[in-house]
Amino acid sequence: MTRNALALLAAAGLVAGFWRQGERAIAANGPTFDEVAHLAAGFGYWVAGDFALNPEHPPLLKLWWALPLLVGDAPEFPRQLARDTNDHWQVALAWGYAPGVTYPDFLAAPRRMNLALGAGVALLAGWWAYRLWDSRLAGVAAVAFAATDPTLVSLACVLSTDVGLTFFALLSAYLLWEYATKPSRGLLVGAGMSLGLMLGSKLSALGMVGALGLAGVVVLLRGGRLALTGAPDTGKRLGPALDLAFRLGLIAFVTLAATYGFVHFGEWGRGLKFQLTRAQHGDGVMYLCGELSRTGWLHYFLVAVALKLPLGLLLGSAGGLASGAWRVTWLVVPPLAFVAVASWSRVDLGVRVVLPAIPFLYVIAGRLVAGRGNCVAVAALVWAAVAARQAEPYPLAYFNELAGGNGTRYLADSNADWGQGLPALRDWMAANGVAAVQLGYFGTDRPEAYGIRYEALPGYGRVGPPSDVVLPPGRRFVVVSVNHLRGLYLPDPDTYAALREQKPVAILAGSLVVFDVTD
Repeated sequence: MTRNALALLAAAGLVAGFWRQGERAIAANGPTFDEVAHLAAGFGYWVAGDFALNPEHPPLLKLWWALPLLVGDAPEFPRQLARDTNDHWQVALAWGYAPGVTYPDFLAAPRRMNLALGAGVALLAGWWAYRLWDSRLAGVAAVAFAATDPTLVSLACVLSTDVGLTFFALLSAYLLWEYATKPSRGLLVGAGMSLGLMLGSKLSALGMVGALGLAGVVVLLRGGRLALTGAPDTGKRLGPALDLAFRLGLIAFVTLAATYGFVHFGEWGRGLKFQLTRAQHGDGVMYLCGELSRTGWLHYFLVAVALKLPLGLLLGSAGGLASGAWRVTWLVVPPLAFVAVASWSRVDLGVRVVLPAIPFLYVIAGRLVAGRGNCVAVAALVWAAVAARQAEPYPLAYFNELAGGNGTRYLADSNADWGQGLPALRDWMAANGVAAVQLGYFGTDRPEAYGIRYEALPGYGRVGPPSDVVLPPGRRFVVVSVNHLRGLYLPDPDTYAALREQKPVAILAGSLVVFDVTD
């Protein structure tokens, strides 16, 4: 068997392991906060042809997720309600939260569509590492670092736009690197289309466009040349680079308009306006290291990356940079610039905001194998694999060893609690013979869909009326979402302050904390 075949077989095995982790996570985790609303909008785009629903997020990924529902069993879309209200939450309530809808069956196929994009990120990182470092082992190592990253696994298993943006951001950077190395019309068109699809995935893609533009400027300052294919070398750099940027922008613009079916392209502007003025709509409170803030922190994402990524990946990335990866402009400048933009924006909702920067680390870490750091690379990969095993089947709530076993002291929100824990609560109640609990829940999942009997405590986001269960005498348990325990998403941040120093009975799916309050 040739070396190429062995490398392909190894990469395929790693992606299969990534997919297995994803299937376990899909089965174990309930719907996160926005999933059903996003899916309802995407399904509506297909069946009603109206892109006005949920315009604050571009349609591309929502269309992609909803594809399986077009050929499978799906609830009837409430067209009239969508036209009358233009409210994706009301539509989601009538469509995805209707009686009889069961989980995870309803979301499993759409989630697998997103999982496929996550697998694409892993394979693309491996291919770029192979091309960049001219090493099959480097390519396999990059795939391995991706396949063992709980952050990538977790966000690939929920209907969040972050993984789609990440895939197209990495693809755009790779194609621009290839084009800068050896220009061709095919690479020019491919890079332009990738940029357009990236902008059609999430509006924060504008930050990555700026980051890639900055990388191009650095290439020019370092003596490189960026120009259209066939353009004569006159010794000038700026003019030819601007011609190239204009052509890329034109291709990207047409591609982006196509994701809206052209005639609905104005919705992209509406979404952009919403995102630029989102502070006026109320961003709420953000959490970091025991503090709450409405304005965020410049260092938030440095803490998030340090605590949420496997230490093996961070070690491999440091070794790759020391081995010479820092010299590759298209590999280093875009992620650094994107994290800088995200930090300046202070939308501190979780490490997912900077996910597009993370796959560059997989490629950088692959450099270790191509250089002289094989021992360090093996140690880093083993360490990363252990992290992946520890994170199953709740990778969303993974924290590395620096968190000291209690990561929610430092980070909350989508870093740990996105409302995904009700299936775990159902299983815990059944295993412990608990008939009913007092529940302070953050999320939009439905406890009654799992047969959970509960007395409602202050919470945020759930759909439908609160339960009217009266707890029987005997042992009494309070179950509180991590976000509420840390003071997020409640009018009074100290609603559950009395429980913060109490020892919990259990922590379920990393997002629900159980306390025995019998006494």
